[in-house]
Amino acid sequence: MSQIAFNIEQWHALSPGFETPCAWKNWCAENVTPAQTAFATDLIPAMMRRRMSSLSKIAVQTALYLKQTQAQPFDYLVFSSRHGELPRTVDLLQQVLQDEEASPMAFSQSVHNTSSGLFTIASKSPIPATSLAGCESSLHHALIEAAAYLYENPTHKVLVIDFDAPLPAPYDIYETSPAPPLYALGLVLSAGENTSLEWQVQSGDIAKFKPASQTLSVIQQLANDSCEWQIDDHRNHWLWQHKGHSN
Repeated sequence: MSQIAFNIEQWHALSPGFETPCAWKNWCAENVTPAQTAFATDLIPAMMRRRMSSLSKIAVQTALYLKQTQAQPFDYLVFSSRHGELPRTVDLLQQVLQDEEASPMAFSQSVHNTSSGLFTIASKSPIPATSLAGCESSLHHALIEAAAYLYENPTHKVLVIDFDAPLPAPYDIYETSPAPPLYALGLVLSAGENTSLEWQVQSGDIAKFKPASQTLSVIQQLANDSCEWQIDDHRNHWLWQHKGHSN
């Protein structure tokens, strides 16, 4: 079994219709249907916002919200997403298949590190950043990356942003976990032991595990102020222990 530890100094989750811990708590308790299809993007500069995908907007808005609450700048960024800008990539592929000229702007924003780059531009913050994908456990791998950085830099702060959206057609036939239209979870982390995460490789029948959004599960537990919870996927068993947070 492997283990990491860190402090969650603040968290913020965003999805259409869910923008506060109270809204997320209601969703957890009642499975409330979103009352709106839009979400706040007011922190993103207007000229930049017009060209961004919804996925990038929700990730960057979440990151900018957390940045404005901090007295000191972040030292490191970790952005994680299972699928990334796949909808934009699919649009580009369809343009190519139809012998149309692909948009250079769309191409430049179709890479996996689009959102992290846009955040550094929008915030005018030249911060080192890592963008990663780790299948269904992308958030957990982002936390491992952040914890490794904090181990080497215990006085620093790390911003972790995990975000995703349902698969676009024609890949939507492979979508197995129901989720809000799109979502982002932001975590401000520092060195400490307020939260621990242990994991070990699954040894049982992996076919019994039904894929689900691990990020939404973590949001649910944070919104409910849970102290301990477990998450299973096809590869690992994840055990969380959380002593509390400030928001």
